[in-house]
Amino acid sequence: AGSKFEILGDFLQVSEVKLEEVLVLHSITLCRATAMNLFLVCKRNVVSYFELVLLITYFGLCTSTTNYCDRSLCGRGQHIGCNATKGFAAACGKNAEYIPMDAKMKEIILNKHNTLRAKMAQGFGGFPPAQRMPTLVWDDELATVASFNARRCKFRHDNCRNTKEFKYSGQNLAMARFSGKTVKPDERAAFFLQKWFDEYRHCPKSIIAKFPLSYKGPQIGHFTLMMNDRVWKVGCSMVRYKSGKWTILFFVCNYSMNNILGRPVYTGGKTASKCQTGQNAKFKGLCSTKEKV
Repeated sequence: AGSKFEILGDFLQVSEVKLEEVLVLHSITLCRATAMNLFLVCKRNVVSYFELVLLITYFGLCTSTTNYCDRSLCGRGQHIGCNATKGFAAACGKNAEYIPMDAKMKEIILNKHNTLRAKMAQGFGGFPPAQRMPTLVWDDELATVASFNARRCKFRHDNCRNTKEFKYSGQNLAMARFSGKTVKPDERAAFFLQKWFDEYRHCPKSIIAKFPLSYKGPQIGHFTLMMNDRVWKVGCSMVRYKSGKWTILFFVCNYSMNNILGRPVYTGGKTASKCQTGQNAKFKGLCSTKEKV
C-alpha cells in the first residue's frame, strides 16, 4: 500500500522497496507480408511495465537435436538456436534455474490460452466472433526454442525462432523482478497470460480485420498474437535468475505463426462456422484439437 509510481521513459518505476516487483511485457514482433511469399519485414512494439509482488520456485528443461544453423530456417539471419549451448549466458549469473514445462505447467498455459481464445471466439467486449479459432496445443520444439531466448537472461526478442514446421514463428515475452512474497510458478504463468490478454482494452476493433501497416498506439501485440486464428501451437519457457537484490523471472512463449501486418488477426463471422474438424466440447467456440492451419 502507498506505493508511488513515476514514468521514466518506457519504464514504470516502483519507488517502494519492500515487497515490490516490476513486471515487463514485450509484444510479439509484427511482420509485413508481400502478396506472394510472406517475406517478413519485422517491427517491434514498446515495453509496458506493471507492479506485483512475487517469489517463485523453479525447475529444469528439454533439449532438441535439430540443426538450427540450417540457413533455410532464417534466410540471411541467424537462428537463436544456432550454436546454442545447454547452459545459461553470463548475464544470468551463477544460480539461474529453469522452471520445467511439466504436465501441470503445460495444462495451465494451454487452459489459460484456450479459455481466453474461446471467450474471444464467441464475441467478447465488442469484438467480432471468430469463424475458425483453433484450440492451441503444445509443441515441445517451440518450447525448446523459447528456452534458447530465456537462457540469455536479456529482455529482447531473438531475430529468428523458426522451426522446419513453422516458418513464421511468433513470440511474446514477459519479465518480472521481485522480492518478498512466495507464489506458485503456475500462477505466475497464468498472470502473465492474463496481462497479455488485457491489452484488448486498448485494441481498436478495426485491427482484428486488418492489422495496420503503421501502428503507434498502446501495446496490443501480445493480445493480437494470442488471438491469431493462424496460430494453433504454442511452447513456452521460464527462467529465474538473480541481479543484485532482485530475483528476476523471464517468460517466453513461441507460437506457430506470427502477426502479419496488413492481414487479419482473425476472420470474424458466426462462431466456429468454418471449423473443419468440429468444435471443442470443453472450450466452446474453438475448433477441435485436430484443427490445423
